[in-house]
Amino acid sequence: MHFTKQNFIYSASFFLLALAIVFLNTVTAQEKPFSNTKEMDAYFKQQTAENKFSGVILIAKDSVSTFHKAYGLADKAFKIPNKPDTKFNIGSINKSFTSVAIAKLIEEGKVSLDDPLGKYLTDFPAEVAEKVTIRHLLQMKAGWGDYWNNKEYICRLPFLYKVSDYMEFIKDMPLESEPGTKQIHCNTCFEVLGAIIEKVTGKDYYDYIRENIYKPAEMTNSDSYRQDEIIENRAAGYTNYTPTGESQGTSFNRNNYGFSRPRGTPAGGGYSTAEDLLKYINALLQNKLLSESYTNLLLNRFEGSAEESKTPAGVNLMAGGAMGISAIIGIDFKQNTIVIVLSNYDMPVAMDASKPILTMLGTR
Repeated sequence: MHFTKQNFIYSASFFLLALAIVFLNTVTAQEKPFSNTKEMDAYFKQQTAENKFSGVILIAKDSVSTFHKAYGLADKAFKIPNKPDTKFNIGSINKSFTSVAIAKLIEEGKVSLDDPLGKYLTDFPAEVAEKVTIRHLLQMKAGWGDYWNNKEYICRLPFLYKVSDYMEFIKDMPLESEPGTKQIHCNTCFEVLGAIIEKVTGKDYYDYIRENIYKPAEMTNSDSYRQDEIIENRAAGYTNYTPTGESQGTSFNRNNYGFSRPRGTPAGGGYSTAEDLLKYINALLQNKLLSESYTNLLLNRFEGSAEESKTPAGVNLMAGGAMGISAIIGIDFKQNTIVIVLSNYDMPVAMDASKPILTMLGTR
């Protein structure tokens, strides 16, 4: 699967997948199927009936939800419907939580953007420890790619429950390019940031996120749950792909359980609800998680310094997805609107659903 972006403003720190999203300025008449929320609801009911959509849609204006509905099934075997408060896997949107945590440590003077990785983690070779900086990791310019084909990752996959479990093999991964020269999608970078958070704070990564993001944002239905936990109101994911990545039809009848890591990480795979994600965005934009200058630094991809950063003027996208996982948050700063679409179908189902919604709202 290959995805691109065209004619759209987004924050690279938050657009966290190699997804193909063609947005808004290139939307055709056929991609404008509704002009109000009543028509929109009817459209997604039809999409659900045709098995093209399953999930939750939330629209907010001036921080307040104005539309919030669920479609499709959370569990096909037991015919359990999705509900507005169903918990969905949000994929790489977890990276934004990790980014906020690092920004908080920077604001507190415990970490500096241009510090080398080796100042905090000592198990990496010199070419990594001395050259890769915190800023490189946040911007996915460390020189690593992803670890999906790493033999140690594949062998250890069923047992990866802690951040330290990932460090056992990441510390030996060679760089693919010179740090700072090339942006490559990098889950590896965010696992390392999670390890830095643990080192600096002396706390478990998951506990730190709960205490410093979920709690102040009042997110009571979000966490990096283990796959073997019994979690109330959690949607199962459904995919059209085999474990080897081969497409098999369009029925979304294959459960993605065997594709998933055993637990979410600093790079992705946690769960949340649309309501919790609205609380998160509101807390972020109301400077409840960071000061205004550091919130702007975050939203501007950690370019420059906090003192130089200004509030973005366009649209910011946060996205995540994989097999049986598809999630997107769109923030229009000019119109003060937020669109959240979560789906338990393959990417880019949520992304495709968000396009006509954003168009309806007048986002350009």
